[in-house]
Amino acid sequence: MGASERLKALRLTVPVMCGYLFLGTAFGATLAQAGFGPAWALMMSGLVYAGSLQFVMVPLMASGAGLVSVALTALMVNARHLFYGVSYIERFARMGMLRPYMVFSLTDETYSVFCGLPQEESDGVMLRVAAYDHLYWVAGSVAGSLLARQLPFDLAGIDFSMTALFIVICVERAMNRADRLPLMIGAVCASGCLLLLGPDNFLAPALALTATLLLFISGKEAAR
Repeated sequence: MGASERLKALRLTVPVMCGYLFLGTAFGATLAQAGFGPAWALMMSGLVYAGSLQFVMVPLMASGAGLVSVALTALMVNARHLFYGVSYIERFARMGMLRPYMVFSLTDETYSVFCGLPQEESDGVMLRVAAYDHLYWVAGSVAGSLLARQLPFDLAGIDFSMTALFIVICVERAMNRADRLPLMIGAVCASGCLLLLGPDNFLAPALALTATLLLFISGKEAAR
């Protein structure tokens, strides 16, 4: 059973591997350009493991930002995890000692893979999916940090790769959904909060407002 679980998890995570190796390399290169070596790449990707947050942390670290500033930034950048992670609270609770790691390793891409699995999927497959994705990210980050100093061209702008990934995921989801109301709600909430609160403060309120509206609409539909 272990071999079949490993093979299934590997097959499920191949698309994530392609993205994580590239994006991890971009992060490692960005980190190296800021003066932090491979050990930092290994530590951050192994212990922080939050792609978009890690890119944001690089200039904060380089400027010597305080712990409070880093903590608030982490909350705003990763607030979305609070909303989609709720759907797996009960499932992870049934995994016993594996629960802390499953919560820690639930990234956007891993969540997307989980959404395609049946409810009765084995703990072994889910654990391996999460662990393989984590390994891909760490490997890409360390490789990027090691290679950055050897590359013969300027890497300015490579940190935009994470933003580009989110744009591609959003467009792909929009094209494959008949109901685009959630996308429209998200766009309106994000735009409104951006105009009212500015680029530094809009993310968490926009996510909270979007989630509240979607839950309200979902409840109304379920009541019909």
